[in-house]
Amino acid sequence: MGSGASSQKGGESLIQIHYPKESIAEISRQSKLSFVAVLREWQRWTEMGCDEDGILSVERLRAEYEGDVIMYRVIDSIPTTADGKISFTDFCRILYIWQTMTMEERLQTLFQILNNGDPLTAETVTEVIRAVRPETEDLDQIRMIAAQMPASLSCLGTSVIDEEDFVAWAKNLPIG
Repeated sequence: MGSGASSQKGGESLIQIHYPKESIAEISRQSKLSFVAVLREWQRWTEMGCDEDGILSVERLRAEYEGDVIMYRVIDSIPTTADGKISFTDFCRILYIWQTMTMEERLQTLFQILNNGDPLTAETVTEVIRAVRPETEDLDQIRMIAAQMPASLSCLGTSVIDEEDFVAWAKNLPIG
């Protein structure tokens, strides 16, 4: 069983944190994430209901991001046990890998996740836009944008976006 700590005020417990069997420091060392980052993520995982070993079901993690097509696909790309569970330590290792990737590597990974590495079609772009901006555009407007996007982004003017087109486009987005 994991250890725990709490703060007390006048005999009343304000915060109760149960730590995994492996210490936060050990997970930090294994994953190469900072101690603070691991602790922050552990608190999120305990709020989601992981067990004392830091194991969480894929279904519970998906429920945290219900309706988010992109996160649903990211979660599907995380290695799981045979019974559909994800370990906290593995999750932290993946976070570290993501944090140490270059922008181009992140964009390539995102492209692979969006459509299993297949070229993006107007239908896929529609799903992505709806996931990113569900409250702003109506479906007809989204479909119109999505139908125009592949041809305008593709170097060859085709109706699909390949990885190279996607990365080149995303790297040039004005961020401000």
